[in-house]
Amino acid sequence: MNKKFSLFFLVFSGLAMAEAPVNKSFDILWNEVYQKSYQQKSVAQDKEANDLSLARANRHWLPRAYVAGQWFSTNDPTQVFFNNLGQRSVEQADFVPSTLNHPGRETFKTATLGLDLPLYEGGVKSSQSSMFDSLVKASEMEMKAKKSEEYSELGRQYGGVLVHAQNEFLLTDLKKNLEKIIASYQVGSQSNPVGYSGLLGLKGVNNRIEGMLFEFNMKIANHKKWIDTKTESQDNWSPDLSQKLKDFLNANLTQSSNASYSSMMLAQEFKVKTLENSKDMEKARFLPKLGLFAQNNIYNGSRDSANAQVYGVYLMWDLFNSDSFGRVGEANAKAMAGKAKLEAFKQEEKIMLGQLSESKMTLEKNLGLLENTDGLLKEQTLNAMKLFRSGMLSALQLAEVINRRVDLIENKNKAETQYLDVYSRLYQLNN
Repeated sequence: MNKKFSLFFLVFSGLAMAEAPVNKSFDILWNEVYQKSYQQKSVAQDKEANDLSLARANRHWLPRAYVAGQWFSTNDPTQVFFNNLGQRSVEQADFVPSTLNHPGRETFKTATLGLDLPLYEGGVKSSQSSMFDSLVKASEMEMKAKKSEEYSELGRQYGGVLVHAQNEFLLTDLKKNLEKIIASYQVGSQSNPVGYSGLLGLKGVNNRIEGMLFEFNMKIANHKKWIDTKTESQDNWSPDLSQKLKDFLNANLTQSSNASYSSMMLAQEFKVKTLENSKDMEKARFLPKLGLFAQNNIYNGSRDSANAQVYGVYLMWDLFNSDSFGRVGEANAKAMAGKAKLEAFKQEEKIMLGQLSESKMTLEKNLGLLENTDGLLKEQTLNAMKLFRSGMLSALQLAEVINRRVDLIENKNKAETQYLDVYSRLYQLNN
C-alpha cells in the first residue's frame, strides 16, 4: 500500500511540475511574435517589390535591345517582290507584269536585331525613378510602423496579464483571510439581527471578490490567448509578477523623445511625394521624345540570303492626343488632396499626442496616490481583522473596511489598465 501511495505521489508531483507555469520574459515573447508575424512578412514583401521596381527604374538609361523573326509563305505580290529585293536577288524577269501580278507562292524567313537608346523622354523616366525611391522609403517607414504597432500591442497584452495577475494575487490573499473569518464566525441564530447582518455583509464581500476574480481570470486568459495565437504556441507561461508595471513599461516601451511624427505618418509623407512625381510624369506627355536607333534586318528565301542595316535619330511628339487632356490637372488635384489629408493627419496626431501625454501624467499621479492608499488600507484591514477577533469591532464594520480595500484594488486595476493603454499608444506614436 505504501509503495502504491509513493508511486501515486511521484506521478502526481511530476504532473503538477509539468503544469506549473514558467516565467517568460517579454523579450522572448517578442522574438517569437516577430519571427512568426504575418504583418511583418507582408510589409517586408512590399518593400522588396518596391526595391525591385526602383532598381528597374534606375536602369532607364540603358538601351533597349530586341530581336524579332518570321517564317511565312505568301503569294502577295508586294511581299514577294520586296523580300526578293531584301535578298538582293531581283531578276529581270521579276519586272514582267504577269510575274509581278502573279508571282506564285514563295516562302521567306526574316529576322531583325535592333537597339533603341532614348536620349530624352520628357523626364518621365527620372520622375518614375524618384517615385519608386519615395515608395521604397515609405515601405521602410511602414515596416518600422508595423513593428512599433505590433510591439506596443504585445506590450499592452503582456502588461495586461501582469496587471490582472498582480491584482488577482491581492484579491486572492484577501479572500483567504476573509474565508477564515467567515468559517470561524459564530452567528448563533437569525434572531440575532446584528450578528446575522454582519455575516451576510461578510459573505456579500466574499461573493464580490469571487466575481472580480472571475473577471480578472477571464481577462488574463484573453490576453494570453492573443499572445499564444501570435507566437503559435501553447506554453503554460506567466510573467514575472515581482516586476512593477512602471518598471516593465520603462524597460520595454521606451519612448523616443526626438521623433516629430510617427513612422506611419512619415510613410504617408513619402507616399504624398509620389503624387508629385506622378504629376511630373503626366507633364511629360506633352513633351517631345528623342532617341537613337540601330537595326539589322536579315532576309532569307529560295534565292539567297542578305542583310541590311539602318540607324539614325528619331523624334516623336504628340501634336494631338485626346487621352492626354486633363491628366496634369487630375494629377495636380490628387497631389493637393494628398497634401491636405497629410496635414489633417498631422494635426490629429499632434492633438492625440498632447491628450495622451496629459492623460499619462494624470494617471501617474493617480496611481501614486492609489499605491499609497493601498498600503494604508492593507494595514487597516489587518488591524480590523485583529480587532474583530478580539471582539472590539463588529462584523458589519469589518465588512465595510474590507469593501473599501476591494474598491481600491478595483480602481487600481482600472487605472493601471488605462495607464498601460496610454503608455503603449504613446510608444507607437513616438516610434
